[in-house]
Amino acid sequence: MAAAAETIERVRPAEAETYGRSLSAAYHLGVLACKKAAPNVVNSPEANQAKAEFFTSVEEGFGTDMELGGGLEVRDFDARPVVDGKVTSMNKKRSIADMTSAGLVCAVKTSSKDKRFLPQLTRSHWDHQNALEVDKMARGETDYNTRIVISPFPEEAARASGDAYWRGIGYVPHLKRGFVQMYFAGNESVLAGSLSFDGSNKHRLREIFAEHGVDIPENEITDNWLKYAITGTLTVEQAKALALHIADEAGNPAYKKNTNTVDVTHEYREAMNDVFDKSYIHACESLARGCQTVETRQLVAHFAAKSATYGKRYDKALKEMQANPDRFTDEHMVVLHELLVYSAIEMMRALHLSKTQPGNKNNGIQVNMAQLQQLSALDFQRALSVFAAEGASNNRAYSACGLVIALGEGDPSGMDGTNRQGAYGGVDQLEREKLSWHGGKIKKGTCVNCKKETKVGVKNWCKKCIKC
Repeated sequence: MAAAAETIERVRPAEAETYGRSLSAAYHLGVLACKKAAPNVVNSPEANQAKAEFFTSVEEGFGTDMELGGGLEVRDFDARPVVDGKVTSMNKKRSIADMTSAGLVCAVKTSSKDKRFLPQLTRSHWDHQNALEVDKMARGETDYNTRIVISPFPEEAARASGDAYWRGIGYVPHLKRGFVQMYFAGNESVLAGSLSFDGSNKHRLREIFAEHGVDIPENEITDNWLKYAITGTLTVEQAKALALHIADEAGNPAYKKNTNTVDVTHEYREAMNDVFDKSYIHACESLARGCQTVETRQLVAHFAAKSATYGKRYDKALKEMQANPDRFTDEHMVVLHELLVYSAIEMMRALHLSKTQPGNKNNGIQVNMAQLQQLSALDFQRALSVFAAEGASNNRAYSACGLVIALGEGDPSGMDGTNRQGAYGGVDQLEREKLSWHGGKIKKGTCVNCKKETKVGVKNWCKKCIKC
């Protein structure tokens, strides 16, 4: 196994997180950015974890394009380290089971306020149980090394609560999208696969499970399907091939696929890296500091210049950020995360269409990599705001894990909250006081950065060291 268990730590309590996306990775990266020079930050394990989560949101979101979605799919494999018998995040800060446990806490609280969320609570329970089973497999406590589960589209819940609600928390009703999840245990890592399929159909999926010796009752609701697993002892190539075969068999042939969105982000990796390195990292640092860095202020200014196009929620949030640069909260990070994911999707869309349908003016911005690479960091941020405005003006919406981003139109989820991700996002006042200098509690202690005994605030940083 890899490093000792003490490297796994929970920095943020589950109650402080938004369902479907934790800010822990962003906060870890932000703390590192406060302490180290840029080259040491962008190549760090913390950056790799935050980047993986950011890229996943872009890849999943791009795959739900209403105009192109029938031809797009998500097929991704990545290795996760095993630390002291537990599969962990890439930065080795948290076990995956710890993260699914936190998600379960969020789901319990959300469903207590919104009964429409109860089916997702059931799925969160099985997600966590699956993570515990994968840990057992990683420790060699099972008679198999490969585990495959399927997360179908929640058809019963969608009938009960409506497509708009489920789209609002990250599902894709117009494609009835489901996912095949594969886990293969190696020596010191677990290879995880996430493969989308469209036209989710319980009868077809039940036949696939039966072919592999797993019987699912005919009346079983889709929310419970994550408790059924196809297992075996395979080579890594056999495991990947089986997962791909199952995903191909699970999908409706009417949805003809021509593009894996993961391949698009890989093809334009330099542009995606620029979004992360020139903008996202600075937002993470602002989250750790509790106030905007110079680069974040510039990013906010560029987005604010187009904010009327994005809609009331973003317009209000961006203007508040412009008016109060000495304050940066979880809510601000959520807004910038959504805007950067959305603009990155629109950038990928423009690059993809400029290559596959050159000269078609109905596809928005015509752009190529050479043009983007010539831009300075400041101009690149400005370009992101233009990409976002292009999508907003055409009312394009994208769904990814835990959220839907729809600039330029009303909340498609049907929720009343200001957080489009809904589901118990943000932090309560007590947690906010712990995390922020501005209006928070200041007490005497030892600064974790300069080691001097003084007044400390943000995660035990003194005001001198945390200064933006």
